[in-house]
Amino acid sequence: MARFTCAHIKKDNTICGNKCCDPTGCYRHWKLYEKNIEKKPCLVSGCRKYTVSITGCCPDHSSRFHSLNYRMRQKYGAEALQPKIPEAPIFELSDVVKPLRPRIYENPVSESDDEDIGLDLFGD
Repeated sequence: MARFTCAHIKKDNTICGNKCCDPTGCYRHWKLYEKNIEKKPCLVSGCRKYTVSITGCCPDHSSRFHSLNYRMRQKYGAEALQPKIPEAPIFELSDVVKPLRPRIYENPVSESDDEDIGLDLFGD
């Protein structure tokens, strides 16, 4: 019977190292074999933790993604609650309003060679 060493990575980033007969892991970790294979190192440089998250970052560094997703959900939720205002049609002002024409009436002035004809208020 072959002897194997359990290669399960614990939470403190150490390897289990127990001796076992099953290549998938020791008596404690054989159920976690598939999950352990999927673990990848954190994408943040200098971080030595492993993760299986979709973001590729460990829980310490994934908060930036979660907070961004939260803000976007709040923003789009608020936009969905706003009433939709239909836009007014755009038209030219000259199509609707006619230009005003000046109301200057010019009466013909009669030229007379005589004296001015007044109202005779003073009895002249």
